[in-house]
Amino acid sequence: DVFELDMDRNVVAPPKTPDLRQSACTPLWYVVYRHVPTAMCVIHTHSMHAQMATLLDPTEKATTLKITHLEMLKGVGNHSYDSVLEIPIIDNRPTEDLLASQLERVILKYPKCNAVLVRRHGVYVWGDSWEQAKAQCESFDYLFESAVKMKSMGLDCGLVPVSGTYREEEERNDGKERGVGREGDDETMQAEEKKEDVAATTAAPAFNGAASSDNQIDLRLATPTTIPLLPRDAKHLLLDIEGTTTSIAFVKDTLFPYVLTHLDDHVHNQMTNDEIIDTMVGLIKDVQSLNHDHPTKKELLNGTKDIPASLVQLLLNPIDDDNTTAILAYLRLQSETLSKMDQYKQNVLSLVQALMSHDVKGTTLKSLQGNMWKRGYHSGQLQGHVYSDFLPFLHWCRGPDPTTDAKTTQDAPAAP
Repeated sequence: DVFELDMDRNVVAPPKTPDLRQSACTPLWYVVYRHVPTAMCVIHTHSMHAQMATLLDPTEKATTLKITHLEMLKGVGNHSYDSVLEIPIIDNRPTEDLLASQLERVILKYPKCNAVLVRRHGVYVWGDSWEQAKAQCESFDYLFESAVKMKSMGLDCGLVPVSGTYREEEERNDGKERGVGREGDDETMQAEEKKEDVAATTAAPAFNGAASSDNQIDLRLATPTTIPLLPRDAKHLLLDIEGTTTSIAFVKDTLFPYVLTHLDDHVHNQMTNDEIIDTMVGLIKDVQSLNHDHPTKKELLNGTKDIPASLVQLLLNPIDDDNTTAILAYLRLQSETLSKMDQYKQNVLSLVQALMSHDVKGTTLKSLQGNMWKRGYHSGQLQGHVYSDFLPFLHWCRGPDPTTDAKTTQDAPAAP
């Protein structure tokens, strides 16, 4: 149930449920999208931390919240640890649409900040993608909580700390004092300072740089093999697939339906009898490992699902490492009759459908899904997609060090 609008606020596609109204925040989304062309997502929350951060000034006249020297500043875009982040604060109004003119003024006044606080209300945060907006929203919330807790400790989050933070100029001065009167020290210090200056211009950018939605800043690093945020002594880089190389929605919208659509053919035409029996026993163990009140287990054992009594009996008898071999031998003996083998195949179908209906991540189920996806990719029936910035990232990883591998949270083989 969402409205799809164009930039003139014309409805391109209405929600499925009739008589719904657009959010009161709609004019505010347009303010952001018009003045921040790279923004692709805006998030509004009524975070307690954000609301309390607007009240750190007891007069409630502050127009900004200043935060500096906190590591999480790297997570809000355009800022680093020792930057001074100024988050504009606007006064609340009776309805959110009335905030549009105030929001527009502060966005133009503070273009480096990707958020605006609303006093006694909450916060608006935006990013170049929904993933970036979410990450920045979480980072801002962390900073707001830190600011409130620092205030309770008598600390001002907007002041540069007088100690406890490394200062490069102090290190240089200390080195110069130690080197007074020693031959060649002036040249040494000049060489070291030059190295530091070069390092400062080639260092990897902070998380969520100015153009980080497509990693353009990272692509302009000193060398083609520089990998941002990777420990310099890393030997292996293990990446998740969902949300890293590929959209999470691809799993729900494409991979899971593929399994359910092709399950019957896979069981009857692609699996041997031994594989079917092994899979059936493994799926039974997946069910038995669930809590007694799990909906999948309750549906299978309470007669909600139309399954034969023989399968219910198997589910009721615990299978563990001690008796698995004996059970498999017994089932293989029984499978010599055609009717029994047909029943085993039907049991596999019923168990997979029951487990997937509640998104269970069973070990055997994940293995079966992975095998089916592998066949689907190799046959061309499945074709995955990869984020546009992932191929440049793999180019960073070329060479013997580090090696790169990818996995899916389904523990299935990575898609080719």
